[in-house]
Amino acid sequence: MLITRLPSLAMLVCLLASPLANAQSRMFCCDDAAGHHVCGDTLPQICYDRAYREVSPGGRVIRDVDAPMTPAQRAKRDEELKAQRDKLAREAEAKRRDQVLLDSYAKVSEIDARRDKEVSSVDGEIQQAKVREAELLAQRAKLEKLKPASAPVPRDVAEDLSTNAAELASIRTVIDSKQRDVDVTRSRFDADRKRFLELTQQADDADKSAR
Repeated sequence: MLITRLPSLAMLVCLLASPLANAQSRMFCCDDAAGHHVCGDTLPQICYDRAYREVSPGGRVIRDVDAPMTPAQRAKRDEELKAQRDKLAREAEAKRRDQVLLDSYAKVSEIDARRDKEVSSVDGEIQQAKVREAELLAQRAKLEKLKPASAPVPRDVAEDLSTNAAELASIRTVIDSKQRDVDVTRSRFDADRKRFLELTQQADDADKSAR
């Protein structure tokens, strides 16, 4: 492999004057650490981790090749590519949800009706749980009356109070969970309702503009 180190201002002149200028092979050139031009009929080893130029026998630059990226640069590029892919995926998913929304409802009142139906179903479960809560509270009141004023609490009464407390805590957890379900359901349908109105308004505006 032919390698030459040339001063910056003399590179092109020497390339044209070189016997290689009349050859059919191309030259590969880069700048070394000292700023000197290094050329060869194959890529010089010193150019492996540097930007280089591919030069025609006539001295014309055919293409510029960027230096290989550092690990930090590759990591940044990969992060940017991932962010771009994630953005495109989010946009595609949002578009898909919009289409599902438009396919599912013909008018906003249908959204309201479905919301009310789902909320009503969960509200029914909450009411049933609250009935059980009231029963447990009444049972606890009766058990409290069985506790002696000054003597130790009878074992069976203590056990019943413990069971009552555990079941009461459990039923209240159910009530809280169901109430959160209602809140989530309302929020979801509110968002769907708002988006449906936006999409249908956009369609109406587009129709008016087309007329």
